[in-house]
Amino acid sequence: MIKESLFAAEEREAKLNKLGDSLQLLEKHVDFVALAAAIDREAPRPGLDRGGRHPFPTELMVRALIIQQLYNLSDEQLEY
Repeated sequence: MIKESLFAAEEREAKLNKLGDSLQLLEKHVDFVALAAAIDREAPRPGLDRGGRHPFPTELMVRALIIQQLYNLSDEQLEY
């Protein structure tokens, strides 16, 4: 039987905080808002007049693609 600590969530968070968050470090060096705005200017997204689902925000997609390239992740790993 696997015994789980009552404080497992807190212990996991403390361990992750000790390791550091690489995403916060990346946030210090890359202005994602400005980068997403520049991409939207150069490659505007199609309107919703044709129907369909709303697209993901450009900033979110830029973040995901940069993380994918930096850490050499497959699409499945990025999704996870």
